[in-house]
Amino acid sequence: MTVFEPTEQARAAAARAAVLAGIARRRTLFTSAWNGRALLVLADLLDTVALSFYEEVPAADGIPTDADLALAAAEVVAMQTPGIGFPVQLGQYVTHAVTRRPLTVPAPVGSNGGERTADDARLVSALETLHGHLAAAPTEDVAQALLEAVLAVHGKRADLAQLARG
Repeated sequence: MTVFEPTEQARAAAARAAVLAGIARRRTLFTSAWNGRALLVLADLLDTVALSFYEEVPAADGIPTDADLALAAAEVVAMQTPGIGFPVQLGQYVTHAVTRRPLTVPAPVGSNGGERTADDARLVSALETLHGHLAAAPTEDVAQALLEAVLAVHGKRADLAQLARG
């Protein structure tokens, strides 16, 4: 019998998924019941991702199948409930530890007021900077702290988009 041992990159991805799940659970304290339910579902999916990286042999791209499926489901939750402040591409923050694919920054949110557009452009610029720091993080502890900051900026963008919608 062969015993599976996760790689250092898989353990890092699992830790990042756990950090994101923790952020989702903390946000349930300050949101509506609808968004709170979505955040709990998201946290459960991210827990599945973390466990998959520890327990499942990865596919050719380094991502376990169950983790890939749970991340896809988490991204659907993020898309369906934009008010929770998680980006639709949240999976990239987990898989980056394994694949090292460049992190993408969503386009600025368009709005009627120039001030909101300028605010969003500043938030996008902050995301680009944080993405650069995350990609170059010297340790996984630093990367996890940066994830907290990245998700805070995504939360601010979600609030700004909510204001733009009225």
